[in-house]
Amino acid sequence: MRKNVIRLTHCAMLLMLSSFGAFLVTLSFPAQAAQKDWPKLTVGFTPISGAAIPFFIAVEEKLFQKHGIEVSPVFMGGSPLINSAILAGEFPLGYTAGGAVLSSRLSGSDLIVIGTPLPVLAIDAWARPEIKSVGDLRGKRIGVTRFGASTHFAGLAMLDSAGIKTNEVVFIQNGGVGESLAALLGGRVDVSMIGYPAGLNAKNAGFKLLFRPSQTEYGLFPTAAVAARESWLKDPKGRRVAVDFLRALQEAQILTRENARVTKKAIKKFTRVVDDASLQGSYEFYKDAYPPTIRVVEKAMANALKFIDHPKAKQYDVRQSFDNGFVEEALR
Repeated sequence: MRKNVIRLTHCAMLLMLSSFGAFLVTLSFPAQAAQKDWPKLTVGFTPISGAAIPFFIAVEEKLFQKHGIEVSPVFMGGSPLINSAILAGEFPLGYTAGGAVLSSRLSGSDLIVIGTPLPVLAIDAWARPEIKSVGDLRGKRIGVTRFGASTHFAGLAMLDSAGIKTNEVVFIQNGGVGESLAALLGGRVDVSMIGYPAGLNAKNAGFKLLFRPSQTEYGLFPTAAVAARESWLKDPKGRRVAVDFLRALQEAQILTRENARVTKKAIKKFTRVVDDASLQGSYEFYKDAYPPTIRVVEKAMANALKFIDHPKAKQYDVRQSFDNGFVEEALR
C-alpha cells in the first residue's frame, strides 16, 4: 500500500512538473514568436566618431530591441553615400547628415529629415603647427570625409569665417574620420576636419586646433540626422518602424548626456579608442553638445542651406526638408 501511495505521489509530481513545463513553454512561446516577428532594419550610419554616440548606445544597449525592432548597422564613409543607398532601396532609413539631405532634396529626391540628434557642428579643424590662423589657408589642402558631408560643410564654414573662397584651397576626400586623421598625420593634407575622439589624437600628435565652429555663429548645424524617404514613411508600417527607431534613439540621447559609463563603453567599442583619458575627454566634449531631444532644429537646417551650391537653394523653404511629427509621436 505504501509503495502504491509513493508511486501515485511520484506520478502526480511528474504530471505537475510536466504541466508546469508546458505552462512555461506557453508563456515563452509568444515572446519568442514576437521576437522573430520584429521588423529587421538595416541602417546605414556615419561617422565613426562622437557624432554617432546615440546610435552607438542604442545598438550596444539593445534599445532598438527594447522598442521592438532589430537593427543591423552598416558603416558608410560619408552621408552622401548613405543617402544614395536609401534612394536605391538598399535600406529605408539612415543615420546621416542634414546638409547632405538638403542637397539631395534640392536635386529632386523625397528624402526628409525626421530627427537631428546632433544639431551642432561638432567638427573641428586640426592643422599643422605652422598654420597660425584660418587666413593662412589659401593654397592649402583641407581633408574632409566626403564632399557634401558634415566635414565638408565644417570646412566651408571655416573658409567663410575668413572670407576665403573655395577655389583658393584644395578639398581632399578621405572617406572617413579615421582616414582624414591618417591623411593629416601622413602629411597628405595641411588641415583635417575631424571630431572627437580623433581630434584628441591630432592634439596629442602636436597639431593645432585651428577652428571650432561650435563656438561661432556657424555652430547650429544638422551634423547628425535621421532621414528616410517620404514614400516609405507614408506607409503605416514604415511610419511605425520609424517612430520606434526614434524612441530608442531618444532614450540613447539621454544616456549620452547623463551616463558617462554607458557613453564611454559605446565609444570604445565603435571607435576602438581604449585609453580612458580620450574616452572621458570625448564624453565631456559631447555631453553638452547633444540637446535633450532629437527634434529637428530649423535654424540648424537653415544654416546648412546657406552653404549648398544649387540654383534652387536661395528660394527654397527649409521647412519642407524636415518633419518633427515623428519625434513628437515618439516622445508621447
